[in-house]
Amino acid sequence: MAQEQVAKLKKKQWFPIIAPKQFENAVIGETLVYSPSQMLGKTLSHSLMNLTNDMKRQNISIHFKVVEVEDNKAKTSIIGYQITPSSIKRFVRRNSEKMDNAFTCETADNVFLKVKPLIITRGDVKGSVAAKMRNNITSFLAKTIKKMTYDEIINDLITHKLQSLMRESLNKIYPLKVCEIRYLGIEARENPQEAKAEAKEEQKQNL
Repeated sequence: MAQEQVAKLKKKQWFPIIAPKQFENAVIGETLVYSPSQMLGKTLSHSLMNLTNDMKRQNISIHFKVVEVEDNKAKTSIIGYQITPSSIKRFVRRNSEKMDNAFTCETADNVFLKVKPLIITRGDVKGSVAAKMRNNITSFLAKTIKKMTYDEIINDLITHKLQSLMRESLNKIYPLKVCEIRYLGIEARENPQEAKAEAKEEQKQNL
């Protein structure tokens, strides 16, 4: 009880929130709290345009989570990458086919991810072709991600390397207008064994 009363007597202070190494530990925000430890677990989002000074990345949000407090600074890790829903609507035009998909998979360093690729073709496609493209991209991403660490995947997403590899894989089947990952984020799992079984089952269903 005494500690609670002391905490109430303290004044809230502003503490900086720091981006991880992918963005050179830049300050991405501030938070008003009584104690630096209260920042742990806090989440926030930031435009990739502001993080990279690249206007072309204004439709992408990076999600962060405070994982450590050091020298009164909140250090974060990246927990997600997402294309804003409003920009996805602008991608779709007449005489094109939009294909969404969602599945879970695991990285080389045992991080479970939810992945949602987005494919838009340059013309209408038959159902069999669309199914083949969905299956191919699921298989391609699951195998590629399994060989990479989480940090490597995030780096390749930010630099658009992973999306370029996706396009190369699918352009052999049908010409594409858009080939993106509209969402990739860490999946919290209480039981790793159940998560592995679920990921394998999802991949089977998409084959």
